[in-house]
Amino acid sequence: MPKHLASDIAVALKNRIASGEWMEHGRLPPERDLAAEFGVARNTIRRAVEILAVSGVVTRHVGRGTFLSVADASSLAGTIARMEGASPADIMEIRLLLEPAAAGFAAARASESELNAVQDAHRIAVAARDLVTFEHWDAEFHHRIFASARNDFLREVHHLVRIFRNRLPWFDLKRRSFSEERRQRYCREHEAILLALRRRDSNGAKEAMLAHLQTVATNLLNGALLSIDH
Repeated sequence: MPKHLASDIAVALKNRIASGEWMEHGRLPPERDLAAEFGVARNTIRRAVEILAVSGVVTRHVGRGTFLSVADASSLAGTIARMEGASPADIMEIRLLLEPAAAGFAAARASESELNAVQDAHRIAVAARDLVTFEHWDAEFHHRIFASARNDFLREVHHLVRIFRNRLPWFDLKRRSFSEERRQRYCREHEAILLALRRRDSNGAKEAMLAHLQTVATNLLNGALLSIDH
């Protein structure tokens, strides 16, 4: 079985755990039952459960079974598990809330070397001609701005958002909406953000980031995103 199938099953199991499906018994069904349900071999289920165990969602006890680690719905692991089902529109809304603020912080707090790192990511993205390369350096540009904001918690929240952005639903949207004309527009908007950061203009950086993300939202979601009052 392809390795990605085990990953897909792990995501499905995690979503069901988060929904409380097996909370009453506190454990997953036997591997043979899950294998029959998903129509796969038991070793594929075993790989999926190992993925959950590594991420702390379940614990495995030889001879006893696989037990849930997220019985407390308010736990960090439980919260992250429930976030697995976030839609691209949900993620985009969070970006619209967080990233302008991060850009404002970065304009005020970033060191010169941190701003140089943001500029380097922008330069490589400008030179990119394929989606995969551009998407990587586009994401890196945004991540380096968060790092420059000098707020560790905010940086890690963005790291979590970036993980979800690397999942197939988001990448499929990027692939379908990608064009050279849009890539060039994104680069121009990145340039405006970078110039505001260099000027140490917090309000200008916020406004430039918000304008850029509104362009991205329109291109990705065809205007379906709820408007947010900033």
